[in-house]
Amino acid sequence: MNHAPPSSARIREERLLINHCRDFSAAYMGIQYIGRQAADYPHTVTHQTLDALFSVFETAGFEKAKQAFFLYHEAACTLVDIGRTMENEIIRTIVPKLATLLIKSSGNRLRALSQALGRLADNCPAPDTPSFPNTITPLDIQFSGLVEKFTPPGMALPTEMQWTWKGRSLIARTETKIMGVIKFATTLHNINEIHWEAVWMDWFSKNPSGAENLVPKPVCIRDRYLFNITDELPEASPGTLYGSACIVFIPCPGYYEYPNLEGSDREQIQRSFFKSSLALGRLSSQGLFHTALIPLFHNRVQQNRRNDNGRYLWEHAGRLDQWLNSSLFPNFAASGLRDFEHIACQTKRLDLEHYTGEYLLSFILVAGSCFRNKAPHRRGTDNSQPHVDTRDLFCPDLFESLLTGVCEHYFKGLTEFETFDPAPFNIPALIEKLIEKMGRDEHMQEALRVQDQLAMDDEQFEQFLTERGVTDIPAKGEKDIILITGPHLGEFNQPISIPELIEFLFKFSAFCVSSFFLKKHHCTRNLSPG
Repeated sequence: MNHAPPSSARIREERLLINHCRDFSAAYMGIQYIGRQAADYPHTVTHQTLDALFSVFETAGFEKAKQAFFLYHEAACTLVDIGRTMENEIIRTIVPKLATLLIKSSGNRLRALSQALGRLADNCPAPDTPSFPNTITPLDIQFSGLVEKFTPPGMALPTEMQWTWKGRSLIARTETKIMGVIKFATTLHNINEIHWEAVWMDWFSKNPSGAENLVPKPVCIRDRYLFNITDELPEASPGTLYGSACIVFIPCPGYYEYPNLEGSDREQIQRSFFKSSLALGRLSSQGLFHTALIPLFHNRVQQNRRNDNGRYLWEHAGRLDQWLNSSLFPNFAASGLRDFEHIACQTKRLDLEHYTGEYLLSFILVAGSCFRNKAPHRRGTDNSQPHVDTRDLFCPDLFESLLTGVCEHYFKGLTEFETFDPAPFNIPALIEKLIEKMGRDEHMQEALRVQDQLAMDDEQFEQFLTERGVTDIPAKGEKDIILITGPHLGEFNQPISIPELIEFLFKFSAFCVSSFFLKKHHCTRNLSPG
């Protein structure tokens, strides 16, 4: 290895950046030059090298530049690439400094720092995660053969057991408990997904994410979790099922007790939020993610023609579609996490940052729905005002305790650090903004574009509008049709109405990634965000 000192050209470039003597283009090229030199000769990195790169964030003239994000991103990524080597004591100061700068930043600087720190994630999936074949042949079986698995061998089924449909699940219950659930596929692809869910249930029973998180018990017959019922069901099935492919499981206590049900008390809500966020943190530390804690969309209508399938990517800070509807049935409950068909292994380095932010966003929306569900009829518009104002339903103290507790429990699950300081994230100020926008239904409209209308046949077009309350069906494809489908967070085709929420997600998710990185590299001291 060449142990020569840094070149005189690099030393000169570093001094020019520190003294704010470079214009935008020259600074960008200087950062790239320093980055190449540091990558080739990491032992030559000095305090001056770091001061030069950090000075870019302090140069006032860069902040208002049109391409400021790209300059900040280049500097931040260069620092992260140097910092991830943990080569020496000087380099080991980089990540803590970046995390401190992150918390104090906003706008382009915050986004650049957050995305750069997100690259620190290098966690891999747990080595014993289940594998899934491309094709699964379900076991043909009569209905009675599945139902007998609801009780231990030799024990008769209760005579008072009754059957009810809950969405696509057929539930057997007595007056005191749920005996079992038969969950059906709704599409051809969903057959694979429900099979994955049963396999993941079995995996979680052997690899618990914490004693607090309870997992249903899947029924397995002749080494199969996927079944095809060959005879009649006891109750008429909904029209959304795809044949008779199904899985069967014995639910754990609290599996259907959603935290936002009307009448849930403070302790029930907190217990559900906190045990679920702790479990998510532990899963994230293993490179496992729940990809649909709630369904999040930027635009549901355009699911079939957008590259992102209309799904919400919080990093883009766009309008959030039908937030209250998305929160109706969250995939966490009194038992903890649920709907394991959405568990996935890490595929990209940025997954940890993305899902950390998505989890926090989901918890925040469900928390808002806990308050709104006290009076579900108060929604949209009324005769006395242009939009309904439900801010009186919100309890700021409970909202703050939920968000703070979720952050603390997720952080603990991810890093195993016992303490988390919420003060630098200014959660009380965020809660005030959230109540202002989530408590007032200012954005109720969306547009059904001509292009989306033409993608439907006549029957689909009429059904789509009827389901959204349209009684006088207009001609198809002549002009955009305005629909009242909210509340949304933001106007149609506009940014989200709570930009402070996105800034919070950038800060918290990147801070978690940074802390997890330091923990994995044997830095036992908790990273301070302040």
